[in-house]
Amino acid sequence: MSIKAMDKPFNKFYVLRITSLHIKKAIDTSIRKTYDRMKDVENKAEVFETLDVLHKVRKLMEDFETNNKHLYKKPEDNTAETKEENETHKTTWYN
Repeated sequence: MSIKAMDKPFNKFYVLRITSLHIKKAIDTSIRKTYDRMKDVENKAEVFETLDVLHKVRKLMEDFETNNKHLYKKPEDNTAETKEENETHKTTWYN
């Protein structure tokens, strides 16, 4: 473990938020790519079944987040540390 890693405390809320974002992004990518393949596939029923499952998984994630908000937010979620993490996330994960 590096010295730099030891300087930052572990933040389960941040880890869970980022993990959820990655999962949803992966699902959305799969939905988009599956939909794009529609024109190349003869068995459209299989494509629609795949899209149906992907949309259900996306809905499961959304429902899980809605029903477990306590896992994603720190009790003192207005801290400067959280704002800094959110800014870091925007520049690190989306670009």
